[in-house]
Amino acid sequence: MERKSGKKTENIRVTSIARRINFQNVLYRLWSYIVVDFFAVLFLGAAFIYAADIANAGKFSFFYKREIFFAPDEAQALPEKGIDGFGVWAKNLVNGADIDGQEEKRDRSIKDLAYRVSMPAQDKDLQASDSEYSDERTILYTLEIGKWLYPLCVAGYAVLIVELIQIISLAMHGTRLVRENLRPLNEIAARAHALSELAFDEAKYQSLEDAISKLKADAIDTGIHMHDKDLRGIETALNGLLERIRDAYRQQAQFVSDASHELRTPIAVIQGYVNMLDRWGKEDEAVLAESIEAIKNESNHMQKLVEQLLFLARGDFNRQNLDMQKLCLNDIMHEVYDESVMIDEKHRYIYEEKEKTFVYGDIAMLKQSARILIDNAAKYTGEGEEIIIRAGEKDGAPYYSVQDNGIGMSAKDLEHAFDRFYRADTVRSSKTGGTGLGLSIAKWIVDKHGGYYDILSREGLGTRFDVVFPAIDI
Repeated sequence: MERKSGKKTENIRVTSIARRINFQNVLYRLWSYIVVDFFAVLFLGAAFIYAADIANAGKFSFFYKREIFFAPDEAQALPEKGIDGFGVWAKNLVNGADIDGQEEKRDRSIKDLAYRVSMPAQDKDLQASDSEYSDERTILYTLEIGKWLYPLCVAGYAVLIVELIQIISLAMHGTRLVRENLRPLNEIAARAHALSELAFDEAKYQSLEDAISKLKADAIDTGIHMHDKDLRGIETALNGLLERIRDAYRQQAQFVSDASHELRTPIAVIQGYVNMLDRWGKEDEAVLAESIEAIKNESNHMQKLVEQLLFLARGDFNRQNLDMQKLCLNDIMHEVYDESVMIDEKHRYIYEEKEKTFVYGDIAMLKQSARILIDNAAKYTGEGEEIIIRAGEKDGAPYYSVQDNGIGMSAKDLEHAFDRFYRADTVRSSKTGGTGLGLSIAKWIVDKHGGYYDILSREGLGTRFDVVFPAIDI
């Protein structure tokens, strides 16, 4: 009974909150309608006055006298009696008399409205000396506005009715909609309330503490299992946290192991050649030259590896700063193409571009990502073969492409192409194997620019890397 009573109390509380929110929504909707309608009428009236003056009087002036009055449809058929005669007729009409001065009862409606604009008579070249019109004014023009004002008013009434229906509907059903929107928060509050009322005694605290204290670092895969339904939520949350910690630990351990392995090889080679120099290189010039060349190559390889490791480490900790700006992708790729032609004379480079395209990015990083792909293409493509560099748009998005006809990659290699230190077996045994970090760096750069890779590769035929970036407004 207590639980039902508590639930009913919570429902009443949520309903009360929903009603207050809905009341504020109704007031806001009503006020917005009033403001919008007022400014709409004001704008239409100002537009009509200005347009009527320009069309009928030739110019607009704030000093014109403007009047709206009821007039019969026969006004246009009246004989011209001059300004004075029409002024008398209009004055009698306002007083409820006909042209002959006899009182006549008329049913006036919005269709009979007329609009008259006048100005002081002395401002005109032609004046009426015997004018009986008040203040000696000259009528500039008179319009029968009732014929088109009537349908406009009908439309305005329709809009007001629709707005009124919406406000009434919001007042009647808005509380239910607000409650539906608040349902997730209500469920969270209910669960928190239920958790606070659990019989979570000292024994359960002790059980949780024992389970955590017995967890060992080398057996983290087993997780925490207390077999207590009251602690199931906490158990699941802790095991999820342990799973993420385990994945991060494994990734870090694998990275350190691979880095150590990659650094061990050049260090061992350098050490071997240093020992050889110590034994025979002092007197044998051939051994001396070979050792110096090998040490130079391995030290360069190790320097490159360390720089790549530092780059990835800074990227993992978000310490790699990017200077983002609007850039022409065609110009960037053309510069990289010119560099490749100058540096590498063993391959034939071809540059193709279509329309000019722009990206939002860091010019140094974009160049580095392209150089990595071109460097890979040059490593695994035979001498004299073509390497094609493209820039343009793909499905409306800016992109660049690097294509070769080298050894290609298998489906398995494609899945791990961007894994750190991953190299295919055919590449691992070759001298051009590289460090296995280049594509990882290129992917990091493209990811930071919001782009993605589209790779097409066939073993023995070659590989094409398409790098697609988000479209920007030019």
